[in-house]
Amino acid sequence: MKGFTKEIKIAVTAIIAIVIIYAGIILLKGLNLFNNDKEYTVIMNNVTGLSISSDVLANGLKVGYVKNISYNNKNQKMALTLTITPSFQMPEGTSVFVTKEMLGAAKLNLDLGDTNGNLLQPGDTIYGESPVDLMAAAGEMIPQIEAMLPKIDSILTSLNNLVSDPALAATLHNLEHTTANLRSSSDKINSLLGKDVPKMVASANNTLQNAETLTATLNRVDIEGIANNANQTISNANLITNKLSTAMNSKDNSLGMLLNDNSISVNLDSTMRNAALLLEDLRLHPKRYVHFSIFGKKDK
Repeated sequence: MKGFTKEIKIAVTAIIAIVIIYAGIILLKGLNLFNNDKEYTVIMNNVTGLSISSDVLANGLKVGYVKNISYNNKNQKMALTLTITPSFQMPEGTSVFVTKEMLGAAKLNLDLGDTNGNLLQPGDTIYGESPVDLMAAAGEMIPQIEAMLPKIDSILTSLNNLVSDPALAATLHNLEHTTANLRSSSDKINSLLGKDVPKMVASANNTLQNAETLTATLNRVDIEGIANNANQTISNANLITNKLSTAMNSKDNSLGMLLNDNSISVNLDSTMRNAALLLEDLRLHPKRYVHFSIFGKKDK
């Protein structure tokens, strides 16, 4: 009896151990035996990289896992059963796609539809896109890379020749010198802008103020009166000019007689000749006209 009881204990312990191991495996896979998660069916052409318990993400947030993967003989597509957290709701129009990291596991991502539409119900079918095989894509790029290698080698050789050319060093040196000159010019311009330009602006302001003052003064001047006086002066000058012209052409006045009567000119010429003869005689015979003596004696 005791041996039988011992065998029962061993059997019960073994059953409990099996249950614990199974539950541990389920938990390690991310499965939950005691929840009411919602399940959806996903139809895809290719599930490369996916496995049972692969994460299901929505905008980077884990919202469920892949519960089962099976092959549908009718349409020759893969059918996945997704277990989604009850609190997460998916709108109609949602699709799925697979992302596969270079060194990581593949994950199923939800591309959520329009939030204004109706919601998907548990058991609905979602259509997905096949995963992109990064290694296959890299393999397709290898021939193109191989074709580019000779060109890259030629470019590197040309670049090496260019770098080793002394002209490049001379150009860089000239560029440094030019940069120094530009810096010096910039400093001078800054100095000019900081000192001379404000003075010039102040002088220009003073000039403008003086111009405004002059303009205001000119506005106060009676230009019309000055113009009238100038016109009156010109009229008077014209009148005097006309009178002079009339007097010069007439013999009724002294100026006209002097200009138009030849006898006056003849008499003036005669008088000038006599005066010249008198002065010449005075020069030659001064004693005839001037008597001078220290002792008061007159010369005979």
